[in-house]
Amino acid sequence: MQCFEFDRLVERAGAGSLKEAMTPLAVKEAGLVSYWGAEFEFPGCPAFSEGVAECARRGLYAFTRQDDAYNERIVWWLKAMRDWEIRPEWIVPTHGTIFALATAIRLFVGEGENMIVITPGYNRYKQAADRLGRGTVTSRMDYDEKTGCYQIDWEYLSQKLSRAENRLLVVCNPNNPTGQTLKEEELKHIHELSMQHQVPVFCDEIFAEVILEGGTITPFGKAAGPDSLAITCTSLGKCMSLTGVNHANVIIPNEKLRERYICQKYADHYGSIDPMLYSGVQHACTQAGKEYVLALREVVRENRRILTEGLGRLLPEANLVPAKATYLCWIDYSGLGLGDRALAGFLERLLFAGDAGSEYGASDQFYRYSIAVPTWAVEKSLAYMEKML
Repeated sequence: MQCFEFDRLVERAGAGSLKEAMTPLAVKEAGLVSYWGAEFEFPGCPAFSEGVAECARRGLYAFTRQDDAYNERIVWWLKAMRDWEIRPEWIVPTHGTIFALATAIRLFVGEGENMIVITPGYNRYKQAADRLGRGTVTSRMDYDEKTGCYQIDWEYLSQKLSRAENRLLVVCNPNNPTGQTLKEEELKHIHELSMQHQVPVFCDEIFAEVILEGGTITPFGKAAGPDSLAITCTSLGKCMSLTGVNHANVIIPNEKLRERYICQKYADHYGSIDPMLYSGVQHACTQAGKEYVLALREVVRENRRILTEGLGRLLPEANLVPAKATYLCWIDYSGLGLGDRALAGFLERLLFAGDAGSEYGASDQFYRYSIAVPTWAVEKSLAYMEKML
């Protein structure tokens, strides 16, 4: 297996990096990393970079179409990484996950209507609806403090779906921020409720390649079947750290639904596939890209193990919520008995402040951390924490 640079910090200075700008000066001066956001702190996939470099060497940055070669790579990738056999015509390229969601909102949610988001959930879903002047209602997952597991409140979700003004359901699987996943029977139940109430489901699955346990995560579109109201969003963005690239593929088996979605996509001023992305996909959706993701999983597992052991020793009252996927850690600090402001100050002093839980529809007793960082960086953060406690 090829060696990758998971031990090297990526150079952010001079790149206009948002994460660089958001990293506190104290963190930089201490030689630590920031756990804010969901970007790698080491270089991304070499195969994708080689594709971009090939495009640059060619010097052609023209309008780029979704041709057979592009479709073949996406079909191969979803079969190889997710055991999902799709048809080429199901693939709809978009300018990223939130662009794809915004298209679904424009298509299904009218003025005075809402989309439903299951919480805890990614904060930019609501941001997209807000910017379009559309409403957002939430359907909670119940948290079991003893097990650290979340469970959808099915009765509550059914009530939300039964309301005529709620016209789109957004599901995140694997879940951002918790890293937990939905079982196939849960996905099928969501499909049943979707069909019962005729509410389309936009399922964000862009973390699905980064699994921490064996097997694969069942795609919603696969569980729901070809006649469903499923719009499944896939991307290389999280498994190769392409967060600023703005590219995704939605998979829509239902022909009539797909035709409507494509019409709305072009009404939203979709142009073409970025030529550098086209070339990147050709190189990354291959065995070389697969090997990178498999190696990434091992790094994340090791980082999570080290962090779990370190927190258990230094902050035993904290609970790192169990996760089956993603490189995110969702930590419950309520056991420390600190108020929200005191907790925030405590974590800032330890230079270990991630993303506050209120950004994801939870309380600020929870924080989200991205551990796609060199393993030595996790160890260094824990050593600093031990010195400050």
